[in-house]
Amino acid sequence: MSKLLEQTIARVRDLPQDEQNSAAGALMEYLDGLRDLQISDEQLAEVRRRRKADDGKYLSIAEARARLLHRGQ
Repeated sequence: MSKLLEQTIARVRDLPQDEQNSAAGALMEYLDGLRDLQISDEQLAEVRRRRKADDGKYLSIAEARARLLHRGQ
């Protein structure tokens, strides 16, 4: 497990149960969306390049989906 995911889970554990459930639901929605996500080889290469760069900037799920859907047009 990545350090960022471990830190995130630790923060979620400190939340009240209803907020933990909301966070879990958001993560499940994200994971379910990955199954439906199809990207080109070029987009995959860009994702890999950016993961290596790891500039510490992250997008929300909604922002990532919007960008991916926009590129597919």
